[in-house]
Parts: sequence; structure tokens; C-alpha cells
Amino acid sequence: MTDVSIAPHSDFDRLYFGKDDAESDAGSSGLLRAGFLRTAAFNMVMDGRKQLLIGRKGAGKSAICVVLADSAEAVASVVTPDEISADEIRQFELQGLTRQTAKQFIWRYVLAVQVAKLVLYHARETHSKQPPSVNQLRKFLLENGELNEDPRWHERFWKTIQRLRSSLSLEAFGVTASIGLGSATAPSEGIRISQQLDVVEEQLDFAIRDLRCPSGHGPFLVLVDQLEKVWSNDVNSDDMIIGLLTAAKHLAGRFRGVRCVVCIRSDIYDALQFFDRDKFRGDEMRIEWTPEALVNMLVARAEASLGSGDAASRLFGDYFTKTIDGRPTEAYLVERTLMRPRDLIQLANLCRDTAAKNGRRRVTEQDVIEAERQYSVWKVQDLANEYLINYPFLPELFVLFQNSGYIVTLAALDERVRTLSETLRGRHHRFASVFTTLGVASVLYGIGLIGVRRGDKFEYVHGRNSPLDGTEQEFCVHPCFRQALRATAAANITAYRPLAAWSPHSVGRTPSSWLGANATVRSDAAHVLFDALEEAGERAARVFDAAPISSELRVELLASLAAMLIDVRERANTSDSLELAVEQTHWVSQFFIRLANDLGADENLEVMAVRIDRIGRGLDELAHGLPRYGPRPSELS
Repeated sequence: MTDVSIAPHSDFDRLYFGKDDAESDAGSSGLLRAGFLRTAAFNMVMDGRKQLLIGRKGAGKSAICVVLADSAEAVASVVTPDEISADEIRQFELQGLTRQTAKQFIWRYVLAVQVAKLVLYHARETHSKQPPSVNQLRKFLLENGELNEDPRWHERFWKTIQRLRSSLSLEAFGVTASIGLGSATAPSEGIRISQQLDVVEEQLDFAIRDLRCPSGHGPFLVLVDQLEKVWSNDVNSDDMIIGLLTAAKHLAGRFRGVRCVVCIRSDIYDALQFFDRDKFRGDEMRIEWTPEALVNMLVARAEASLGSGDAASRLFGDYFTKTIDGRPTEAYLVERTLMRPRDLIQLANLCRDTAAKNGRRRVTEQDVIEAERQYSVWKVQDLANEYLINYPFLPELFVLFQNSGYIVTLAALDERVRTLSETLRGRHHRFASVFTTLGVASVLYGIGLIGVRRGDKFEYVHGRNSPLDGTEQEFCVHPCFRQALRATAAANITAYRPLAAWSPHSVGRTPSSWLGANATVRSDAAHVLFDALEEAGERAARVFDAAPISSELRVELLASLAAMLIDVRERANTSDSLELAVEQTHWVSQFFIRLANDLGADENLEVMAVRIDRIGRGLDELAHGLPRYGPRPSELS
């Protein structure tokens, strides 16, 4: 198929949508800054209305952090815990304190040091005179090994933990002695560190107040990102996250003009259980993208790469073909994402690279279809990696949907799960309770692999739809995973194949036994048969339209029916041969009968299957009976 709807462009080589991750995309070769789209989530964090940014991997949390850290509207820096310190953070405990409180103390100190660096940086860059309290703050950092005043830099967390355990030096603040831990009157380790943190925070507060920043100076903003690096889906990891949330809230309430924004993956946050969770509801901001916003993001990046402001009108229909499989290209691409910027950036770049590889200077429909196959493989692999900690068994569940229709009934899923459940329980004892039909469906729906039918359409979790309640009867593999799983048809049903491509009798070599010996045939018999096929197609369409099936299955059935009618009309327009008309009728009748058998395998489709079977068998009788009896099309049962 040749796409002639768009013309090649000399600047096609410059078309680019940016890098996959925000950190790389913020560099000189990336497009994060030039092509950044200010969303509601960004604005609410910037305005100080939200301090807890929640979203899936690839939803744009890190992008918001990078742009905020560079913004002239705030004095900001990003804190990312390092993987080398993961065990030290998770296992950190203090005598006399709960695990959560002990981990909260780590974060209180880390955040206080980061704010101190922001204060020193701001004082040096903006204030001509620095009060003594600011100099004391600088001395404190030097005495405790925080040698670098650059707010973009922070120590590895294991070093921070060592300092807390060995006792901080507070001499910069005039505190020359501390209570030791060896005497009978000594406080616990937890109390000692609590006292030290109180001193540090008090002196930091003095420095911030003494600067007397005017209202035009931006807030001090600490952003914490990439917590998944130190999270292991266990109690200690949860305590570490809860400790951070509590410390961040403490920070915002303790200091004037200071805010702390925590970016956290939605699956991690939703799994947390702690007493004061209700106090964080007002701070929550979930990153959710609409199809329109995703397209706008892509257009902004195209404009940034091309140095042109007209990409909105040229991107789809000019650089990209206008439609894919009858759908607007932008809608087709967005439907193959989990409603995340990273997905769309990857797919659009891959489409562009595929066109270039194929020697084209614009993206055709063939390029998109080819790119989609590779992209789908990426997404299956990425899904397994994204949830490696949560669900290490995930790759073993993919087999449930391989080489099958992408629409799966509850009964079919139950049968498939039962064949795997014992094996999975043996391999993954910790998750044994998950391996029920509802448990597997809930996991796969929660991560976006499958959607659930509600009404006449399928809903996916990225639309903030309600969780499964156990009454769902039909599921659907998300479009972005279908190619990799080789689940490219709605169901395992017979698709119509043109007669000319598959039958040796397509030129009219029909067995004479079909026509009956010495049969006397009316001159218009061939037209009667072709009219009967048209009527059968219309009846089948009414059956499909009225059936309580998903829109995806209905579209696929109607598409197969349309292919059948096109084939019939081509035969009718090229020949009035009775032999060919009989063969065509028999061919179509067998299509309907096979389709009915496929549909009947699902008990929910039995009524529709019976009606389609009746249409097929009526055509079969007509194909054999017309030469002798000449029945009319209306006699089809």
C-alpha cells in the first residue's frame, strides 16, 4: 500500500521528539526545557498547593522535578537516594524509637542539609550582606563533612547515616558539649539524635528569618525523586517512604518559605498503610494525562526540534500520514500508550526512525505499523521490568494471552489460570494467594496489561477507573501489548477470506453435482444468489449490531462482514455465471458456519452464534437447491 497523502520534507531529518528519560532529555541534545508542557500538576506544585506528586513510571514526575529545579521562580534542588545506600536506609533503626520515626530522622537531617545549601546559595547570589546566622550555617556544613555548597549535590545516604550515629558537631552554633551515651543518665540514641536535629532546625530557621527575603524571592524548594531505587516491597521499605512523607510535611510546617515535594510511583504510594495517611490527602496530586494533552506535548516537542511554530498543523497529515487503519494518526498512537509521555515519545521517535530506515522523508502508514511491532515488544519488556519488585512472576502470566484473541472472557481466563496456578504457587510461595482468577485479573488490570468491559467498551486503569469488584465477565489486552503477544484479533474467530485468493474454482470450475444432473435453470438464477448473499450480509450486520458485545469485537465482526460483501460485489460485477454464483454462495455459507462455531465456544455468545449459523446453513441449502427448485432470497431461514 502506497501512502500518497503526504509529501516529503527537507527538514524531516530534524524532526525529533526527545529522549526517553527526563535526566537525559534535560541535556543539550534533549528537548525537555524547550518542549516542556506546563500541566496542571506542574502548576499546582509550583504554586505550593500540592507537595505529593504521584504517577506511574514515565508519567513525567522527573521531568517536573528537572524543570522546577531550573526555574527562576524558585530556589530549588532535587534529592535522589542512591542505590548503594539502599540497605543502610531500609535497615536504619534507633534505640528508643519506632522504625518509621528512625527513618523520619534520616530524612529530617537530609532535607535540613539540603535547605541549608539552598539558603547559602541564595544568600551568596542574591544578598549583598549575610547575617551571622548564615555564616554559622556554612560553618556547620563544613564541620560535618557537607563540604559542597552546591544545592544540586548531596552526599550518599550511607554517609549521612554514619554522621547521625556518630553524633553531629554543633560547635558552629555554640553548642560545645553533648550528653554521652555511656552514663547511666544518658538518653537513648534516638533521643540524642532528636535533640541534635532540633538544634540544627532551629539554627536553620534563624538563618532563613535573618535573610529577610522580600516577597519577590522564590521559595526554597526541595524535590525528592526516584524513590523506587531504594524500595524493595517490604516493611522496612514502606517505613522508609512513610518516614520521608512525615519529614517532608514537618519541613513545610517548620520553616517559612520552605517546601518539600515528594515524587512517588503510584503503585508504591497506594501500597502504603500508615496511621496519619488521611492528613496527606490534601497534598496529593496524581499525574493524569488526557489524549489531547499528550498530543499537545508531542507537538510542542516537534516544534522545538524543527524550530518552527506550525507543527500543530503539519505534524499529522504532513510529516506523519493523516490516518492509520482509518483512524486519525494521533488517536492511533495515543491509544497504543498507557497514557504516559514516555510511551508516546518512544513510539513517535520509532515511527520517524523507521521511515528514515525505509528511505522515506515522511512517516507512512506502513512505517507506523512496522514500528508498532518493535514498540510492542519494548512495552512488554518494560512492564515486566517496571514491576519486577512488586510482581516477579509477571512474565509467566503473559502466556495467558499469547497467540489468542485479545478479548478474553472470565470463563476462558479461569481455565487458563487453573492450568498455571499450581506451578506458580510452587515457584513463588510469597505470592501464592495471588494465583486465583480474580487475583491474577486484579494484578494485570492494576498494571495496565488488560482492561475490563464496562458497558459496551473496555476501561483501563490509567483512566482512574474503579478497581475490579469480582463481577467482571470480559477482559481485553491493551493495544500496546497485542503485537508482542501475537494477540492481534479480538477473538479466535474466523475472518473472511476472498474466494479468488483461496479457491481453485474461482474461475467457475464448480463440481456438476452441486447443480444437479440435467438441471433446468432460470436465466436470472445467478442474480438471485448474489442478492441472497447481500441480504445475508445485512441480516448478519443486524445481528452483530444488536448483540451485547464489546465495541472492539463488533468492529472486527463488521469488518470481516464488509470484506465478505466487497468480495461478493466484485464477483457479481464481473460475471453472471451461475457456476461462480453457486460457488460464491457455498463459500460464504461455510464462512458463516465456521464463524458460528467459533462464537459458540463462548457461552455468552451462544444466541448470536445460533443466528449466524442459521444464516450460513440457509445459504448452503440455497446454493444446492436453487438450480432445481429456484427458491427466492426471502426463503433463507
